[in-house]
Amino acid sequence: MSFLWKYPHTSFEEINLDYILKRIEQIEIQIKTIKEEIEGEIFEWVQEQIAPIEEELNKLIADVTSLEKNVTDTLEAYDKRIDDIQTALDAQIAQIKKDLVDSINAVNALTDTKIEQNNIWLLNQISENVGNLFQVLNPFTGTMMSIQEMVDYLSAFHVVDGIDYDTMNTRALTYNAWNALAMTYTDLTLHGNTYYI
Repeated sequence: MSFLWKYPHTSFEEINLDYILKRIEQIEIQIKTIKEEIEGEIFEWVQEQIAPIEEELNKLIADVTSLEKNVTDTLEAYDKRIDDIQTALDAQIAQIKKDLVDSINAVNALTDTKIEQNNIWLLNQISENVGNLFQVLNPFTGTMMSIQEMVDYLSAFHVVDGIDYDTMNTRALTYNAWNALAMTYTDLTLHGNTYYI
């Protein structure tokens, strides 16, 4: 830089380039400063514009997070309730099945008992009344009589020395006298009138 010329001048003999360079540098610094100020103001303006949106967005995110938690809690409670209902229903169904099986077994046992009792009753009725259930005509007397009475009637034709109950009753033997006879039922049937005296 010239010591003679401090400011720009029109002398072409010596051009003051230092001043121009210095001035360009100052302008660059000013431009940079203005740029930084503009960028700062733009950033602040954008931040001011974004702040309400960001706040609303954060609120929405919080609401969604809360809603998600509520939905998750509700679904978990719903699943637990369904599981509890299913468990209770399974227990009730199992109890109903058990009660039904027990009832069927009890009814079967009662039915078997009643059938057995009825069979015994029928056999008793048949054995007691079989003679009265079937009547036959006695060709010798012309009367209807039970099969047993007919057998007894016909047997009387083959037993010539037999004894009937009325005759035995009139002879009234004691047990010792009866035992002393030492006869069999066959002897009594065929020859009771002779032996049973």
